[in-house]
Amino acid sequence: MAITEAEKEQFETLGYFVRKAFLSPQEVRAVADDIDRYVEVERKFDGTGLYKYDALSDLVVEPRTLAITAALMGDNGFVFQKSHSALHLAEQPPIHWHHDYEQIPQTNRNHLQLHVLHYLNGLDGTVGDLILWPGSHHSVMARNALKFAGTDDLPGTVVIDDLPPGSVVFVHSALVHGRRAKPGGENFKRYFIDISYMEREVKWPSYGRENWRDMLEKLDEKYGAEHPGLFDTNAFFEIADGIMRMDGFSGSMAMELPPVVGKERPKSDRVPIIQ
Repeated sequence: MAITEAEKEQFETLGYFVRKAFLSPQEVRAVADDIDRYVEVERKFDGTGLYKYDALSDLVVEPRTLAITAALMGDNGFVFQKSHSALHLAEQPPIHWHHDYEQIPQTNRNHLQLHVLHYLNGLDGTVGDLILWPGSHHSVMARNALKFAGTDDLPGTVVIDDLPPGSVVFVHSALVHGRRAKPGGENFKRYFIDISYMEREVKWPSYGRENWRDMLEKLDEKYGAEHPGLFDTNAFFEIADGIMRMDGFSGSMAMELPPVVGKERPKSDRVPIIQ
């Protein structure tokens, strides 16, 4: 079974579940070596050269990960968007509360975006803790709506600070989360990788790098024969164009959209939840 009923229920209700020691020690070492390789050249890896690193890019098509993703996505299928990775050392700064659901503008949660968070060396309570706000994926809000709270506790905050090496957290991308800085960790490497998959049926914003299309095409050359459609560039629109089209609007934008034909007009005292 790719996913248990308990995991699926927790994901739907709380927005996440954890697989401890998901990767083997051999897999952990190979991927960590790839990260160590690129850190020598670029401290922060944006993922556009992912196809150059075999062990790191293999995570995108890791069979158990794809099986779990398929079980969560349902009949529509899914596509890969991006993989970002980083090496966090002592005194790593925090990342405030935010979510990573890609939508312009933020109006609904009708389709699933999934983030797969890898902690190659686990978490040990130093450098940075993963903080989650369970259930927040059911709410529609701007990505940085809770930035004002920093990394302070919100009602029901879950802190994940003790994971064995190779552990993975499967997270609904709309779940509000962050990284709370912690002291110590001078002898600890906090390897972090997040991989993003999108449910098909709608077009999503592209990864926010100019050469996102080249990245997907290179990955399709590498893995597409065994995973047709996983790296489909047509599943995305250019994120910069979407942002540009939104620029300059103020107030409600509903009347700037094309008129609706053949749809029943709701009564004013029964406005839909999207409002």
